[in-house]
Amino acid sequence: MSAPQPPQPPSQQPPSEPAKPLPRSLMRLRLASGFFLVLLFTGLYPWLRPLSLAGQWALVLHSVAGLVAIPLLARLFWRHARHGQKYQPSRWYQPPILAGVGIAALAATGVALIGVGLFGSDTPYRLHEVHLWLGFGAGALIVYHIVAGLLRAHFPQKRGVGLLVPVGAGLVAVLVGGLVLAKVRSQPRIHGDFSPSNARTAGNLMVAPALLNNSQSCQRCHAQIYREWLPGAHHYSATDIFYQAVRTNYIHARGPEAVHYCEGCHEPLTLVGGFTPHVGVQPEARQGSSCAFCHSLRHLATRGNANYVVDPPTPYLFEESSNPVLLRVSSALIRLDPALHNHDYNVKPSQTAVFCGSCHKQYIDAHENGWGFVQLQDQYDDWKNGPWHTNKKANLQCQDCHMRLRPSDDPARNAQGMIHDHRILASNSFMPSLLHLPGAQRQQQLVLRWMQGKTVIPEIADRWPRGSVVSLEMSPEGTIEPGGTAHVRAVVINSKVGHAFPTGPLDVTQAWLELQVTDVSTGKVVYQTGYLNKDNAVTGDTIQFRSYLLDRNGQPIYTHSLWNAVGGRDKRAILPGMSDTKLFQFPIPRNSQGPFKCELNLLYRRFNDQSQRLLLPPQVRAKVPIITVASSTLFLPVGHPGAAAIAQGR
Repeated sequence: MSAPQPPQPPSQQPPSEPAKPLPRSLMRLRLASGFFLVLLFTGLYPWLRPLSLAGQWALVLHSVAGLVAIPLLARLFWRHARHGQKYQPSRWYQPPILAGVGIAALAATGVALIGVGLFGSDTPYRLHEVHLWLGFGAGALIVYHIVAGLLRAHFPQKRGVGLLVPVGAGLVAVLVGGLVLAKVRSQPRIHGDFSPSNARTAGNLMVAPALLNNSQSCQRCHAQIYREWLPGAHHYSATDIFYQAVRTNYIHARGPEAVHYCEGCHEPLTLVGGFTPHVGVQPEARQGSSCAFCHSLRHLATRGNANYVVDPPTPYLFEESSNPVLLRVSSALIRLDPALHNHDYNVKPSQTAVFCGSCHKQYIDAHENGWGFVQLQDQYDDWKNGPWHTNKKANLQCQDCHMRLRPSDDPARNAQGMIHDHRILASNSFMPSLLHLPGAQRQQQLVLRWMQGKTVIPEIADRWPRGSVVSLEMSPEGTIEPGGTAHVRAVVINSKVGHAFPTGPLDVTQAWLELQVTDVSTGKVVYQTGYLNKDNAVTGDTIQFRSYLLDRNGQPIYTHSLWNAVGGRDKRAILPGMSDTKLFQFPIPRNSQGPFKCELNLLYRRFNDQSQRLLLPPQVRAKVPIITVASSTLFLPVGHPGAAAIAQGR
């Protein structure tokens, strides 16, 4: 029997066995774990950087990687779970099982989100929150499970490489893609001079047209708002035939740059885009006040003449593409990551009268007329000093009346399911049809109802009364006797208009009273005034609500040539809550038995006869409508005191 061998020193021990090769299944599992971490990081990055271009790119990678990974990871994790349960069973409440359930729920909500983003029309806020919190919960469990598995791994070699390869590739894809897209998106910084308009831009830089003239893209999510905007005056502010006639005269009189004065309100995209004006409708101006333009206004003031700052929105990835697939992806990004969209477009000042006052207040000064300051139309100060603002119990903003709330499923709806009507009804009743705009007929019907006070706005019904916006009342003064002279007093009351009636350019706009008196016993008209003669001019002794601009020679200007205006005269309009009156006198025929029917109408037209002849072509003049704003009827018995007269109004 041989003697035992003495122990050898460590330096003389036999070499250890070589490391076993890493099983292919374990290598795939580590790569899959790294792939999952990529999904985790690309999902977290948009949440941490919601207003960044890189965040949008990360969301694209997250969505694409998620769709690709679901079948691959599902198969791999299922096999891994079965193998783990075989050798080391886990109870339902332990991290591996909970992580697996979380992954399944995460995948389901992720697919649902992508579906809503690509094919829906709303922002799935609740589903997004569920997916986000599932990501936090399941992600934490999976990260814990991965780290714990690595620490107790029997094959520690390459465990870091197996994770870092996909993680590193994902991070590089996010950063490189974001940098490339930011480089492509960058625009040259060109300073612009927008005077004599008061309009400004952020940094006084010109704005690339593509950032503001893409209203048609809004209909992908805001179809109802887009349809309402199409026939509205803010859409055709630049293509309006009257505006184009005045603009052409301005260019001929003062040169192209002079019309910057007009562009700030009528064609702001041309102005802030730095385009040189020319005669005719410029392509850049066809959208008038576009969706993006109005929602880009900041730092508003009420000096007038376009007193605002344009801070253009940051476009989403692919938003400016013409490819329908990429446009759908862009819309999906807006729905799935709406923070930037909300930041750029949800403008709180747009809900105040100051927002409207930046344009709906106008003046001319020495820079333009070579003379001095002349105040022109001013709806804002009319409202500010009137009862609809000073009376706190009846306080109404412009938007309360002109942008009433309407039920909608639009993504921009409020908590009550309502949005503001973007038709912005006012008094221009025929231009949409003249320009063949979609929805023109409906727009004209609504404008007519609006002007006649037939529009009911439930949310302000307790402050804004029913009935005519401008009311008429008639009453006789004295006794009606055959062979004598009848006296009838008419009172015109601005009952509901938030500013003066009429409003707008009063050197062009015209409203007046028309009175016709008929002997009921004979059916003959015994008196008529305020009617239109063969030249389309108002005739007779009546009230005309309008004004006259004067040039340096004291002569009226009928062409709206504001650059020649140095003053005005005969302005007649009714301020909010105020009234005007006219005493009509007419003879009573002898041997008349009466009674007499007095029919009084308040009529309105957008352009008076002089301005029509000088600015509008014949085919347009023939289409200028005359709107009956209000009517009143009074029956006068013969030989009875005036107090016995019977009045009927509407």
